[in-house]
Amino acid sequence: MMHIKYKLDRSRHHGVGLFAGQDIQKGQLIYTASPSLDVNITKAQFDLLDFKEQQEVRYWGFWVEKDKVWHVDFDVSKFINHSFEPTTTQDFSKKEALLVATRDIKIEEELTQNYLEFESEDVLRARGIEID
Repeated sequence: MMHIKYKLDRSRHHGVGLFAGQDIQKGQLIYTASPSLDVNITKAQFDLLDFKEQQEVRYWGFWVEKDKVWHVDFDVSKFINHSFEPTTTQDFSKKEALLVATRDIKIEEELTQNYLEFESEDVLRARGIEID
């Protein structure tokens, strides 16, 4: 669930991106996982899906190696693009998934996250994300 004002727009990183609809302070809460809008799919469940459904999960979600699940968000957080200079980061001091601002973010600035926080370099390369 998003805790800030936002908008979707064209991204210089990848297709569509999520942009701040307000100024955000460093450390401010941006996103928390929602039991209603976030789904974890086990490998066994994934294997039961037909090919097109699996493609959708691969496109919209990502594999969480540590938990051995596919994670799919059904909110706009899925439009947070990858960057090695991210504006958001996972707060690993909390058990639940949440994102906070890495620095002050100005209105209309793109929200990004370093995907290496939750995916391997091999997975990123397989998804077509340049990491070099």
